[in-house]
Amino acid sequence: MSVALRKDTLVAAKKAAAAEGLSLSGLLMRLLTAHFERQARFDGMESFLEAYAPNARVTEEDMRAIRAEMTAPLKPIRRGGRRRAA
Repeated sequence: MSVALRKDTLVAAKKAAAAEGLSLSGLLMRLLTAHFERQARFDGMESFLEAYAPNARVTEEDMRAIRAEMTAPLKPIRRGGRRRAA
């Protein structure tokens, strides 16, 4: 397979792959897999709405909000110390 990338994009992709301990091909596969999984969630949402809420109308604004929520980066998990007793 051959993929054309701008030089700056290629440099950034190589750095990201190295940081993840992956080859460039491995990083691209991971990104593609995540993209396809996200698309499947969107398709599932549409199927659910068609089956269980056929009269519901989702506006374009609603869809933007839903997509923003589903594609937002995950918040880091805080590894806190012991909780103090109240």
